[in-house]
Amino acid sequence: MKTILFFAAYLLVRALASTYRFRSAQPPLANAKAVSGGYVLAIWHQNLFAGILAQRARHCVMVSRSRDGDPVSFLCRRLGHEVLRGSSRKKDGRDKGGKLAKDQMIECLRRGLPGAVTVDGPSGPAFEVKPGIVEMARLADVPVVPYLSLPRRYWSFPSWDAFRLPKPFTRIDIVYGIPIHVPADAQFSDFPRYQAAIADALTALGLSAKAARRIGKLATTS
Repeated sequence: MKTILFFAAYLLVRALASTYRFRSAQPPLANAKAVSGGYVLAIWHQNLFAGILAQRARHCVMVSRSRDGDPVSFLCRRLGHEVLRGSSRKKDGRDKGGKLAKDQMIECLRRGLPGAVTVDGPSGPAFEVKPGIVEMARLADVPVVPYLSLPRRYWSFPSWDAFRLPKPFTRIDIVYGIPIHVPADAQFSDFPRYQAAIADALTALGLSAKAARRIGKLATTS
């Protein structure tokens, strides 16, 4: 029964997605030469839904093992992405599969498959970048690419991140930031600096996308 419900939801998502118009002022990835050897996208959890649908290339994605993550996992697999299940430890120290999923993500990135991580997910705090993406980028020797998928019209849910569901027939602005490289010799004490850089870049992308809307510089890509 669960699989039937997930498949029905998937068909609904595909129907909804067919009404969206994705727009960008950039090529598929900013500074393509800098990420030709692989990359990991950094996105706020709030914009996850639009972010998944905007990516046509196959990515390796991390999804929580919780029941809330089950439909997301089903959707990502149906869209052709490789799904890794796991998230950070609970406050009582219990492992939720985060280490295994992180190790698997590093292997995916080393194989050249691009990755995508909700940097403040799966349970927040909202808009606070966690250190996992920095460690994965360092160990896999790939850059972090800040990534924004901003719908013009959307429903906002009363969740910890005010999760956004784009409304039918809306435009979704896609913006990529300058790749952020984490050197192999970076120490854990250096991670907060890279976390702040990623957060600042995502904030700047939101501001630039809104400014671009006002002057009409976002051109249709799909």
